[in-house]
Amino acid sequence: MASMDASNVSPGSGSGISAPEDPRNNAARIGRTRIRSYTWILITGWTLVIAISLGWNLYQDRQEIQAMALTMAQINFQKDVLYRRWAAIHGGVYVPVTPETPPNPLLAHLPERDLTTPSGRRLTLLNPAYMTRQVYTFSRKESDIRGHITSLKPLRPENRPDPWEAQALKSFEQGQTEAFVIEPLEGQPYLRLMRPFKTDKGCLQCHAQQGYREGDVRGGVSVSIPLAPLYKAQKRTMLTIFLGHGLLWLVGLAGIGLGRRRLITAWQQQECAEDALLQSNHQLQSLVEETGRLNREIALVSEMADHLHACMTREEAHQIIKRLAPRLFPEQSGALLLLNPSRNILETTVFWGETPPDQSVIDPRNCWVLRRGRPYLLQDLDVDLVCEHLSPPLAAGYYCVPLVAQGETLGVLHLRATGPAPGGEARPAISESCRSLAISVAEHLALSLGNLNLQEALRHQAIRDPLTGLFNRRFMLETLERELYRMRRKEAELAVIMLDLDYFKRFNDTFGHSAGDALLSALGRLLLSRVRKEDVACRYGGEEFTVILPETSLKTALDRAEELRQLVHGLHLDHHGQSLGPITISLGVAVYPQHGKDPDALLRAADAALYEAKHTGRDRVVAAGGANQV
Repeated sequence: MASMDASNVSPGSGSGISAPEDPRNNAARIGRTRIRSYTWILITGWTLVIAISLGWNLYQDRQEIQAMALTMAQINFQKDVLYRRWAAIHGGVYVPVTPETPPNPLLAHLPERDLTTPSGRRLTLLNPAYMTRQVYTFSRKESDIRGHITSLKPLRPENRPDPWEAQALKSFEQGQTEAFVIEPLEGQPYLRLMRPFKTDKGCLQCHAQQGYREGDVRGGVSVSIPLAPLYKAQKRTMLTIFLGHGLLWLVGLAGIGLGRRRLITAWQQQECAEDALLQSNHQLQSLVEETGRLNREIALVSEMADHLHACMTREEAHQIIKRLAPRLFPEQSGALLLLNPSRNILETTVFWGETPPDQSVIDPRNCWVLRRGRPYLLQDLDVDLVCEHLSPPLAAGYYCVPLVAQGETLGVLHLRATGPAPGGEARPAISESCRSLAISVAEHLALSLGNLNLQEALRHQAIRDPLTGLFNRRFMLETLERELYRMRRKEAELAVIMLDLDYFKRFNDTFGHSAGDALLSALGRLLLSRVRKEDVACRYGGEEFTVILPETSLKTALDRAEELRQLVHGLHLDHHGQSLGPITISLGVAVYPQHGKDPDALLRAADAALYEAKHTGRDRVVAAGGANQV
C-alpha cells in the first residue's frame, strides 16, 4: 500500500496531479505584470499628451500664417483703393500714348480724351479702372502678389470674374463687405481677398450706360497673396516645435523609466526583506522597521518627484526641497549647492538641519566631488581628505553626491552627520542606506532641475527674437492684449510706437545681409537699453519694431519716439572695417483709447502713422491721425 501511495503522488506517474505553485513566485509574476502594465499606461498617456500639444501648436502656427496673409491682402487692397480713389478724384491721369497704353475706346465720347502737348507728344486719358489694370499687370511681372478688378457686367472681357469672384460679387449685392478664401492658383496656394467697389461720380463716365447709379455695387477688386513663401518660413518654427516636443517626450520617457526602475528596485528589496523575515524571528522587528523606512522614503521621494515635475521655476523647486529634505534625512544636516550659469561659483541655495554651511559661496575647484565627478564620502576625519571650503575641526563626516543631468553637472547634494551615536559609540558618518537614498534623491533633483533649465531655455526661445534679443511678435500681441485690459481697469493711457529702418532693403543690397543683421542687432540692443522696466520692446517683423509703453500719454510717447529717432541718427556702426553710413528710422505713435480700444485697432493706427512718416519723407515721428509730427 505504501508503494502504491508513493506511485500515485510521484511527479512522473502521469496521474495529472502537479505540485502547488509557490505563492511567492505567483506574487512576483503578478507584480512584474502590474509594473509593466502601469509603465505602458504612463507611456501611452504621456505620448498622447505630447501628440495633442504638438497638434495644437502646429494648428496655431498655421492659423497665424493665414492671419498674416489676410492682413497683407487687406493692406494691399487699401493701397489699391487709395491710389484709385486719388485718380477718380482728379478725373483720371494723362499719360503718353504707347503700344502698351493705347487710347481707351470706352472714353471715346469724351472730347478731351486725347491731347497733344506743344512739343508734339500725344497724351491720352487713363481712367481709374484702366490705371488699376495696368498697375496689376506690372505687379504680376514684378512679384507673386496678384490683383484683379472685375464685375458681373464687365465692359472688357479681360475683367470677367472667375467662379469664386463671381460668387463673391453676388454676396456683395446681398450686403456682404468682404470675402476671402484659400485656394490654389496655378498649382500654388494663395489667400484671395475681395472687397466691393461702389459707383462714384468718376465711374459714371464709362459705366452710366450700364445703368449704374452713384452708390451702386459696380464690381470689386480681388487681391491674391502667395502662401508658399510664408509656409516656407514656417518650416523653421515647425522644426523647433517638433524638436522641443520630441525632447520633452524623451525626457518624460526617461522619467517614467527611472520611476519604473526605482519601483522595481523597491519591490525587489521588499521581496528580499520578506524572505529574510521568514528565515529568522530574531530579525523580524529590524526588517519590519527597515521596510517601513524604505516605504516612507519611497513615498517621500515620489512626493518630491511629483512636486518637482509640477514646478515652473527653480525657486519653487528650492521651496519643495527645503520642505521635504529634513523628512528624507532627519538624522543629517544638509545643503543643496548649485553652479551659477558661468560655472565659476558654487552657491548654497537650500540648507536644513542643525549645522548650517560654513560658506554660502564656494569655489568649485575646492570641491572634491566636482573635481572627481562622483560621490565622495568622508568617514575617517584623520585619514580622509577634507574639502577646503569646510572649516575645521569637523565634528563628524559628510557625504556629497554630484547632480548630473544629461552629462552636465548642475551642483552638489551635501549631507553631514550630526555627531556620534547615543552613548558615545562609534558609527559610520553616513550609513549605506542613507548614501543610497542620497544618490536616488540626487538623480531626481538633477533630472528635475535639468528639466527646469530646459523649460526656461525653451520659454526664452519661444518669446525672444534670436537676432535682436527682443521679444517676438507673438509675445507682443499677448502682452498688448493683457496691458490694454489692465489700462482699461485703471482708466489709464497706453502708447504704442512702431518704428521701421529707412531704406533697409537698399542697405542690404549695398552692404550685404550680414551687415543688415548687425544693424538689426545693434538697434535691438539700443531699444533694450532705453526702455523702462515696465515697457515691452519687440521685433514686429523684418526691419519693423514695436514698443509698448503702459501708462504713457501721447505727448510723452512722442518725446520718447523722438529720443529714439535721435539716438539712432547718432548711431555709427562699422562692419568688417567698413562704416555703414548714416542710419535713420521712421516712427508712428498711437495711444489707447484715443486711437484704438483693442490691439488690432491700436496696431493699425500706429502702422498707419508709420506709413505716413515714410510717405512724408522718412526720418520723422508721426502720431496717429496726423495730430503731431516731429
